[in-house]
Amino acid sequence: MESYHHLYNTSRLLIKYWENSLSEEEQIALEAWIAENPLLFEELSKEEVLKVEMKKMGEYHPQQAWDRIEGELMVKRMVPWGRMAAAMLLLVLAIGAKWWYTSHVEPPMPEIAKAQHTKGQPVLIMGNGEEVVLQARDTLLKEQGGATIRQQGNKLAYGDTTGPMVYNTLQIPRGMNYNLTLSDGTEVWLNAESSLRFPVHFTGKERKVYLTGEAYFSVATNAAKPFSVFTEQMEVAVLGTEFNVMAYTNEPAVQLALVSGSVKVKAGGKETILQPGWVGICSKENITTQQMDITALTGWKRGMFVFRNDDITTVMHQLERWYDVTAVYPKGKPANQHFTGAIVRYDSIEKVLEMLNQTGGANFKLRGKQINVDF
Repeated sequence: MESYHHLYNTSRLLIKYWENSLSEEEQIALEAWIAENPLLFEELSKEEVLKVEMKKMGEYHPQQAWDRIEGELMVKRMVPWGRMAAAMLLLVLAIGAKWWYTSHVEPPMPEIAKAQHTKGQPVLIMGNGEEVVLQARDTLLKEQGGATIRQQGNKLAYGDTTGPMVYNTLQIPRGMNYNLTLSDGTEVWLNAESSLRFPVHFTGKERKVYLTGEAYFSVATNAAKPFSVFTEQMEVAVLGTEFNVMAYTNEPAVQLALVSGSVKVKAGGKETILQPGWVGICSKENITTQQMDITALTGWKRGMFVFRNDDITTVMHQLERWYDVTAVYPKGKPANQHFTGAIVRYDSIEKVLEMLNQTGGANFKLRGKQINVDF
């Protein structure tokens, strides 16, 4: 169980989240905690739970509670939260501690149409065209030329070997992420509905892979062999760095978000150098760059949907890929609605739609495998 100090600090973050006053650093810390504790976050976010706990507390004196918390934690200096914040803080602490002590209780099922979050299976296409369905179990595979491929759950790792240039393709279905370690030690995290074509062994003076969809790369450093990622509209050349590439065919442009290091981006006959914290937005004709919140663009890797003034089409595309659904708009055209916030990738889509409905910008109703969007 988490320490009381950790529970206290998390409670402060939750209150600042509800007050919409989180700093960027606090937002990252809270998102990491939510990714590890999605059920507890869901419980704490229920208005009815807060009401029940408030009723149990009865006559309550916020200032006394605050003094008690400060005394127990021996806090010497703290930003004043006020009487109501003190009451809320103790309330969150109480609910959180009770939740941990009583283990995980299944929440009641929402009274709306259910969509089964059925996940397909990832497929590895070998150099000879053989298709191998990757089950969620430990498996040892061998490719032509003697390359060793080890599968452990949702991870696939290639051992370093020598031999001819043979390409494999890893295809990830909707509803899941997958981790791939290439033979040079480069790690790749593939998002839902993505595929990567890559050599079993890197030969020659370059390391080249081909991406459709979205992936996060942590490239093994090798100054003698530059690493390149090719999409339909863009080429990325690096030596050793971390970056995220979003190249879905149904998005208006390809995005490259640089986390660390330096990369050269080529598109539309032009090229540019990116620095950490910057994003390259590429079309067939042009490259534009801008500074953006990289943590938002890589939220999927932490099990989150993170929106930063994203239009409704972008939001729905993310839900479509993860939950294998289709969004339908009135008169076939989405309205100009934008969303900002962070939501855990719950196993069921109903909770996500419930949160989106609370924004008031649009109304989302689930009918089987279809999301009906009304404005």
